[in-house]
Amino acid sequence: MKYFRGFMMAWGNFSAIPCPSLKWDERCRGAMLNMLPLIGTLMGLICVVLWKVLAVLGVEPVFLGLAITALYFCMTGFIHLDGFMDCSDALLSRRPDMEEKRRILKDSHVGAFAVIALVFMLMMFAGSIAAISQEFAMRDGALFIIIVTWSRTFAIRDVITQKPMTTSQYNGSVYDDPLEKGTVAVIAAAVVSLIMYVVFIFDRSQPLGAANLLTFFYTIVMITLMRVVEGRTGANARKQLGGMNGDISGCMIVLGEMSGVIFTALLADILSLL
Repeated sequence: MKYFRGFMMAWGNFSAIPCPSLKWDERCRGAMLNMLPLIGTLMGLICVVLWKVLAVLGVEPVFLGLAITALYFCMTGFIHLDGFMDCSDALLSRRPDMEEKRRILKDSHVGAFAVIALVFMLMMFAGSIAAISQEFAMRDGALFIIIVTWSRTFAIRDVITQKPMTTSQYNGSVYDDPLEKGTVAVIAAAVVSLIMYVVFIFDRSQPLGAANLLTFFYTIVMITLMRVVEGRTGANARKQLGGMNGDISGCMIVLGEMSGVIFTALLADILSLL
C-alpha cells in the first residue's frame, strides 16, 4: 500500500497526465521518489502506442518524430525541461561565484543559454526519433521505454544519496529505510527492462538470432552510457552549485534520455544491416 500511494504521488507530482487518486502522505515521500521510474514507464508506453498508430497510418518520420517528442514532454508537464533550462543558464554562464550561479538557477527569467540548449536538445531528440521511425519495430518502442525508465532511476538515486543543496526540498536523511535509498527504483527499472526485452525478443517481425543478441548487448551499453552522461552531469552540477536539487535531477534526466535516443537511432541503423 505504501508504494502504491507513492506511485500515485509520483504520478500527480511528476506528470501532467490526470491522476485518478492524488492524496499527499509525507510518510510515503521516499516511496514516491522510488516510484518515479515507473512514471517514466507509463509515459513511454503511451508514446509507443501513438508511435505504432502513426507508423501504421504511414505518417512521415519527420512529423512522427516531432509528434512523439511533443507528446512526451507535454506528459512530463515540462518539469524536467525546466530543470534542464535552469541548469543550462546557471552552468553555462561560467560565473566564478557559486552564489551567483545559484541566483541564476533560481531566476524565473529565461536566459540565452537556456534557449540555445533547449533548441539543440529538441533537435537531437526529435531527429533521433524520426531516424528510428524510418522502419518502426517493437524493439525500438521497447528501447524507448527502457530509456525513459532508467533516466529517472539514475537521477533519483543521486537525489536520494547525494548531499542536497541547502535550498533543496530533498534531503536524503529522511529516507531511513535502506530500500528507499534508490534500491526499489533500481529493482523497478530492472523488471521493466526485462519485460521490454522479452517483448522485442518475441516480436515476430524481427528474426531471432544474432540481431536479438546484439540488441541485448547494445541495450547494456546504452544504459551504461546513460549512467555515465547523467553521472558526469550531476557531478559537475553539484560541484558548481554546492549540492543536489530537483533542477539538477531534471537536467540529468533530459540529457540521459537524449543520449539514449541518439544511441538507439544509431543502433537501428546497425541492426538494419543484419
